[in-house]
Amino acid sequence: MELNVFCVEVVDGTKCDSTRDDICVDGICLPVGCDKKLGSAVKDDKCGVCGGNGSTCKTIEGFFDERNLTPGYHNIIRLPVGATSIRVEEMRPTTNSLAIKNSSDHFYLNGNYQIQVIDKDIEIGGTVFEYDNSKSRRAGSAFEKLVARGPTNEELIIALLFQSGNKESAIQYEFSVPLEQDKPYMYKPGEWTACTVTCGKGVQTRTPYCVEMASGDRVADEICDENNATKPVIEKECETIDCEAEWYQGKWEPCSETCGSTGSQYRVVYCHTVYADGRRVTIDDANCTSERPPVQQQCNRFSCPEWQAGPWSACSEKCGDAYQYRSVTCRSEKEGEEGKLLPAEACGDLVVENRRSCNLGPCEGLTFTTSEWNLCQKCNDTEETRNVTCKDPTGRVYPLEKCLNDNTTEIPIDTRSCATPPPCVYEWHSSEWSKCSTECGHGHQDRRVVCAIHELGDLTVVDESHCVEDRKPPKTKNCTNEEKCNGTYYMGPWTQCTSE
Repeated sequence: MELNVFCVEVVDGTKCDSTRDDICVDGICLPVGCDKKLGSAVKDDKCGVCGGNGSTCKTIEGFFDERNLTPGYHNIIRLPVGATSIRVEEMRPTTNSLAIKNSSDHFYLNGNYQIQVIDKDIEIGGTVFEYDNSKSRRAGSAFEKLVARGPTNEELIIALLFQSGNKESAIQYEFSVPLEQDKPYMYKPGEWTACTVTCGKGVQTRTPYCVEMASGDRVADEICDENNATKPVIEKECETIDCEAEWYQGKWEPCSETCGSTGSQYRVVYCHTVYADGRRVTIDDANCTSERPPVQQQCNRFSCPEWQAGPWSACSEKCGDAYQYRSVTCRSEKEGEEGKLLPAEACGDLVVENRRSCNLGPCEGLTFTTSEWNLCQKCNDTEETRNVTCKDPTGRVYPLEKCLNDNTTEIPIDTRSCATPPPCVYEWHSSEWSKCSTECGHGHQDRRVVCAIHELGDLTVVDESHCVEDRKPPKTKNCTNEEKCNGTYYMGPWTQCTSE
């Protein structure tokens, strides 16, 4: 048990560092086992199991020694969820840098070409990574190293930021992953497609397929999904070579006019190149050898829609003041669409009239004609009515005001009060008697009795208060029915004999 590590002025119980469970007590760093006991020597195995023997996981080891890399980021390994005992280190000093990002390309360490220049412990993906890069940095290069106990709680990607001036890379890595239970089905990864671009950064894809482990035969992908088989990554970035300089042409802005002769639109045009790592850089226009595309062009240069009017209709009246009408529509003047009907808003405010006054001369020979009065016939009627029309000698009807002239200045009345309103006579009215309530013997009969007024063939029921109560006919009466009364003798038991 080592006791020669000292803690400087910290509270008892403080961890000695972020990567171990050891704590400071009285200024001395004392070991703490994974069982959380002070002085315990029990440690996590490579699988992250306290006191384990390493049988619950498998260790993955490898080298990344790619040559002829282009400057920029290159993926080294993918650490799955649950990875433990992670160690990634350079085998020789370089000016390259190790980086960490997630599966969505969000960097946690050394991203966006911003390098961490000092040793650092950083919590990433549920574990603490020790980042060591400064031992030989003063000489311009260093052995970089990443170490973490795990387990990780998200997929992480260890990448290499390759710097120009380095001839090759030499990186050793190892990590452990949990053993999966034997599964009858698994996904085969499939072959990667060619890179989607011939220069710059593109994408490669592949199509995994499900196979039965025992036979190796391909089966439906749904079977792998139902058995929770892990699906390989189906897409990855690929880097090719730097692209040649070319003109970048932005999208045209909306036209300044919708029609007419002055419409113009603009776009952004500049010379740029795309590096193999996907970076787009604007460069001097002289580097683009082809003719510079235009940044301005004409647009919507055609005649604006116009209001088009049809012929006037005939005058709406044969004499006197009247109106004429015509259709007014918005029509296109654009080449190839001449005369096409457009919404009214396309032509703006209506400036073409669609109605005008007309007069075919004074109205002559027109007179008022009246019908007989419709006399009051019901007791509640208060007015008598008649029809009033304006006609010419041929019988053609005109609006009433056409008959007004110097001699006739008023339209004849068509209503007046009743001269002699008929009286309201309310009387009791009875329905027929119902059948006798019994088929044999005494019973009763019913009928409906209402107060009503009889006018023009119609009987209107009113409240009984309008009729004289003393004259109200009876609603029920007694009755006797003997048609079905047939007698039948019934014999009782004999009495006892009167003598023995």
